[in-house]
Amino acid sequence: MLNGVFQRPYLVKDGRGGVKKKQDEDTSKSAAQTQREEQANSNSRSKGLQYTEQRLPDRAYNRAVQKEVQVDWQAMRSQIQGQVAQKKSNTRTTSNSTTTTPQINSSASQLQRSSTINIAQILKDFNNTAVAIGTPADLKEEVDGYLALVEKQVQKENPNTKLIKSNLKNASSILDGYISKTLNKDSKVVENWVDALFLQQIDFKYDENNINKQFLVKFPEGSTNKAEKTDEKATVEQTVTEPVEQEIATDAKVQSLIPQDKELKSLFIQSKKLTYANEPKKALAKFQEALQRADEVGDTETKSKIFYEVGKIYDDHDFYAQALKSYNKSLEHTTDNNIKTKVHYSMAQIYDDVNQITPALDHYFNSISFAGETENLVAQSASLTRMGNIYTDMYEQESFDYYAVAGDLAEQTDNSKVKGFISSSMANAYEKFGEPQEALRSYSKAVQHYADADSPLKVAQNYKDAAEIMLEYNNPSKARGLLQKAQNYARQTDDVNLMNEIEAKLKNIV
Repeated sequence: MLNGVFQRPYLVKDGRGGVKKKQDEDTSKSAAQTQREEQANSNSRSKGLQYTEQRLPDRAYNRAVQKEVQVDWQAMRSQIQGQVAQKKSNTRTTSNSTTTTPQINSSASQLQRSSTINIAQILKDFNNTAVAIGTPADLKEEVDGYLALVEKQVQKENPNTKLIKSNLKNASSILDGYISKTLNKDSKVVENWVDALFLQQIDFKYDENNINKQFLVKFPEGSTNKAEKTDEKATVEQTVTEPVEQEIATDAKVQSLIPQDKELKSLFIQSKKLTYANEPKKALAKFQEALQRADEVGDTETKSKIFYEVGKIYDDHDFYAQALKSYNKSLEHTTDNNIKTKVHYSMAQIYDDVNQITPALDHYFNSISFAGETENLVAQSASLTRMGNIYTDMYEQESFDYYAVAGDLAEQTDNSKVKGFISSSMANAYEKFGEPQEALRSYSKAVQHYADADSPLKVAQNYKDAAEIMLEYNNPSKARGLLQKAQNYARQTDDVNLMNEIEAKLKNIV
């Protein structure tokens, strides 16, 4: 249903860098008007990232939205890069001075991690990588041929290491060629991963049980992590609240009106209550009645809200095709930028969860642009962070640019939860890019923000993640202290699995 080649390879690529800045000027406007708009766009404290109109391409996931518009990728990327360039020095200074972070012992004995990796692990990861990126059968056969030659060599008493490395390089070039063709841009992510392995000490004695976690290829944990998905979506939901009992002013400073027709209002409220009561079938039936009434009275905006609510029900129960269809219909019938912000964010999350990066980025960009029209900085920050996570999972350097702008926008709000989400995401990125000290600083910030947001589960998770870094760098005493803090917060939740996991880690510390 949603399978395709637009998937992200979960492989390590060393180094960091930026994205080239490009200027996108509208020559059809007067010089004065252009100057005013550029000044507004560069000021993140006015409306965040601004909306730029452009017709959507005719793709399967948005064919139903014939009149929808899409943010200009190049213009927004240029704006993001400009903001990052201005804030980078201040961000670095602030991150080094505002929080107290557990320090990693810098002695050689503490920092030293095992640089030995067994050939069995390399071969297994190679096979998993080929499967994860959806390698076609003909190319997979070529890759398997090179790996078979490697397997043959490692069975020998004195394997030819040069031949082994040559065959691994050949296999990596095939996968990189496929990735480059799929993403329509040059990629050497697999080759870079192999080169990083060659810098380590390879144990050519085949042993499947000898695993070095430092060099494991990272793969997604699945698309049905409901707790995480629901929590992140709620960040956006809370900023553009749906009306039920009364008219509500949102964080976006825009009022969403309840249906004026009494019968429609009653049907809509009943449907929402059934949804809250976890009665999806009854809720869908009642929403269908509300939809018919909306058609009778010609209330297209409420019709759009109904389609959005129906999409959420399907989405929450993993009926993705039906959810996307409903979300598209919601976009067809609304002029409310708040609704468009939520719908595009929800659609982006569906594609993000199933590793369809191109449509996911499309919809995150659109969510950002419509949120910019309503000055919804929280929604923009959430989408920017999710985009940063996509690039982090692909080990692309520009992920940090999106985190930086998200953080800058979030600082202008009082939403501690989204600030925690950004800091935690940055910590994960720093850890993947081999910067443990920066990761610990970001985990420290995440703990503070989630504590302010009264989210003990998130506090516990971030303490646990920070403790794992300490364990990796052979600092058990500090790891124990962090795990004990994690344990205290975990006990304030009903997450038994997390409590057991923390308890097990504490018992394993010598």
